[in-house]
Amino acid sequence: MASSLGDAARILGIFPTPSYSHQIVYLPIMKELANRGHEVVIITTNPMEGEIQNLKQIDVSYAYKVSKKLNVTQMIYENNRNPFKLINDLMDVFSNLVIKELEHPEIQSIIANEYEHFDLLMVEYMFPTFLAFKHRFNCSMIGLTSLDSSYHGHVAVGNPVHAVLYPDAALPFQTQKLNFFERLQSFIFEQFINYYIKYITNPTEEATIAKYFGNNYPSLPELIASIDMLFINVNYILHSIRPLTPATVAIGPFIQIKPPTDLPEDLKLFLDEAKEGVIYFSLGTNVKSKDLALVTRDVIMKTFAKLPYKILWKFESEKLPGQPDNVKIVKWVPQQDILRHKNVKLFISQCGLQSSEEALYYQVPILGLPFFADQISNAYKLDMNGLGLSLNYKELTIEKFAFSINELINNPKYKIKVKEISNLLKDQPMSSLERAVWWTEYVLRNKGAQHLKGPAVHIPTYQYFCLDIIAFFAFILCILISVTYLLVKKCLKCTTRKIKRD
Repeated sequence: MASSLGDAARILGIFPTPSYSHQIVYLPIMKELANRGHEVVIITTNPMEGEIQNLKQIDVSYAYKVSKKLNVTQMIYENNRNPFKLINDLMDVFSNLVIKELEHPEIQSIIANEYEHFDLLMVEYMFPTFLAFKHRFNCSMIGLTSLDSSYHGHVAVGNPVHAVLYPDAALPFQTQKLNFFERLQSFIFEQFINYYIKYITNPTEEATIAKYFGNNYPSLPELIASIDMLFINVNYILHSIRPLTPATVAIGPFIQIKPPTDLPEDLKLFLDEAKEGVIYFSLGTNVKSKDLALVTRDVIMKTFAKLPYKILWKFESEKLPGQPDNVKIVKWVPQQDILRHKNVKLFISQCGLQSSEEALYYQVPILGLPFFADQISNAYKLDMNGLGLSLNYKELTIEKFAFSINELINNPKYKIKVKEISNLLKDQPMSSLERAVWWTEYVLRNKGAQHLKGPAVHIPTYQYFCLDIIAFFAFILCILISVTYLLVKKCLKCTTRKIKRD
């Protein structure tokens, strides 16, 4: 039901990440809000096609060129198992992206126009600089994430945080039962992030805010804490289950799923004629198949050449030297419509969250070749739940690759399990999009949602983990041990004296 004219609000959405997998989570929400009569302005790297009533788009797609120039793909390859270095490098990239995007004339016009106003800011929460728009317009704010939130997002709304129970998604853990060294790494990483944000990120971004917004803005910790609600894209199969405050809305799974569209003729013909079955191979948007190490690419092609199936490979170059006869390369495909086709038997994927969910939605088993961040844990959980298998791309061999492919296609247990989990995830009282829009309008109706946050928001870390209480009991214990020691020592001394006198 569309909002009435009197209920219509003016909404600013800011989604600056040059990554299609991020944008497809946020844009359906903004489009639906516009359809419901709200006046929506969005800053996005992937503008939607065509004219959409009540929706204005500010195109910052040049951020992809900035990202390419800074060689983000190479950065991911080099540091995929070193989250400390990867976070440090990505923070530098994000800082550069923020500056380039803030310099956009239309964004500068929004900031400078004293008559401009918005009732709600909806912002990708991993970019703290853009939170300054909340102060600029004195409006309510919803933070959004395209997967699970980082540590600081959960802290801001009072969700429980714990380095062992809920390790950061950036950590390359393949199990929820962490060993000692994984627990140690998670604890150190959490301290590293806190230190990095407090002493490196915050001063840098506060200087950017002062330059592009002006002085007398709140500190970044204050802006982060002023969030009214947090939308996280999670599901209980691929993410750890943690208790959430009412100020946190899980907008997953499947928010990005679109109605079916007709496939391009060449792809439709390729899939329709593949009676033996098709394997769809894509490493997503952030990892490029064309940049794979030659030894890895060679293993993949030799394996494909031996298979009786057709292969549709999303490959970002016009040519693939040594391309097998059963392989078709394409630079871009309508992934959901490919996975929907009845002849697709297997999806070989990097296991990004959106790709994994799309495979589950269309009930296609997955062979994971994860590279970094949450891809590693996603692949492990798909494997653990019987929805697919996972391989380390650095240790890939023809034998391992071929065995995994044939196992997933020929053993019916994977397809059966995928169907079961798919139906479980679809069994919800309302769609993910309906849930996201309802809670957005809740924040608008109530001019915020500070009352839904948990009490942990206002508790210092030392109190949250009862460190002061532990210290108190440790102090009492030390006193008791000291008193006992002195009494025993005095008694022994007196006994010794008495023995000597006797």
